[in-house]
Order: sequence, then C-alpha cells, then structure tokens
Amino acid sequence: MGARLGLLWAIAQGRTLLDLAFAWLLAHPVVPSVIAGATKPEQIDANVAAGAWVLTPAQKAEVDAIVEAG
Repeated sequence: MGARLGLLWAIAQGRTLLDLAFAWLLAHPVVPSVIAGATKPEQIDANVAAGAWVLTPAQKAEVDAIVEAG
C-alpha cells in the first residue's frame, strides 16, 4: 500500500496506520488472523484496539483503491 496515502487516509478517519493495517487485513475473509509482535504492554493494547476496528464496505473500497494505486 502506498504508506503515505494509507497514513493520510487513516489519520482522516481518526486512526493510526496500525489500525488501518489490522482492519484492512481482517476485512479479507481469506485472512484468518493477523500475527503481530509486541515487546511492550502498550503495543499489545494497541494491537488489540486495532483489531476491533471493522471497516465499512465503503471504507474497504477506499482502502482497496489506495492499495491498487500502489
């Protein structure tokens, strides 16, 4: 994904790039889970929070367009 476009899109949604990565991956039925590392407790909290965001179909379409644009 164009990281800058993805970051700008995520910020416009009031989210982080981590939130976007988790939500986008989990929006694909072929992705059974997201494996993320953490070395600090706050990173675990951030990962859990990121996994709670469910993209709407419109949001997923927007992100898909960003991904396809590369």
